[in-house]
Amino acid sequence: MRNMIRILLLSLLSVGVGADELERLPKWELGLGLAAVNLPDYPGADQSQSYVLPFPYIIYRGARLKAGREGLRGLLFESKRWDLDISAGGSLPVNSEDNRAREGMNDLSVSLELGPSLRLKFIDTPDQKLQLRLNVRALLAADDFPALDYEGWLFNPELRWRKHYGDSLILGAGMQLRYGSKAYHDYFYGVAPQFATATRPVYRSERGYNSLGVNGFAALKLDQNWRVTASLGYYDLQDAVFNDSPLFRKNSGAYFGISLSRILWRSESTVGPARIDDIAL
Repeated sequence: MRNMIRILLLSLLSVGVGADELERLPKWELGLGLAAVNLPDYPGADQSQSYVLPFPYIIYRGARLKAGREGLRGLLFESKRWDLDISAGGSLPVNSEDNRAREGMNDLSVSLELGPSLRLKFIDTPDQKLQLRLNVRALLAADDFPALDYEGWLFNPELRWRKHYGDSLILGAGMQLRYGSKAYHDYFYGVAPQFATATRPVYRSERGYNSLGVNGFAALKLDQNWRVTASLGYYDLQDAVFNDSPLFRKNSGAYFGISLSRILWRSESTVGPARIDDIAL
């Protein structure tokens, strides 16, 4: 599983930098990109993989539905100091045959994390944002694609900062806490009886503390069409409720990546003025 990975990949899906506050922006933009990332197999794993992945560059600036750097958002309510939306994340699959701790077990499937997000705005200016985001998401795993199976829930408060420097550079950083249900932790760290061995006993996790993480990114607009982003993150699992699982091998981990993308098409219709948390990339 890559349940910390979504922070990195979602920031790589749409790479870019905001325009002037008064400039009207295309309602949608489409393009292609290429990302190089290094990721642990799952948080707590002692193995990692490097990938070079193509991805679609998709920006959509609807009144209620938005897509961009921070993934997919469905805005339910907005005010000066807080807003409520539906946010989504996801994770890549894990091939258990490529991981020593999980060898012989079922693979971890592609998964979707979906749920409401309450955003409290401490700084909310055109060029700088500081927000506390209280996310509650359900884990939906594609074990029998296209069907999605519910695999527990995650409470994920985040403190996020983001600032524009001119019209071609954005810097951002964040800190997040993760607290998961028993089913959520069991999906990644549980060992069912049929998968137990002499060195991998049966294990069932508990509900509770998952991890603490920090991350940062820099996004640069090279010209009208080209964008580049670098992202990195670190997470600490020292006191996780599942750290006695036989699948748990390391107390901490890091991930990083870089991506390059190019806009190929823009809509003739425009929206604006746009704020930087409204997918003004």
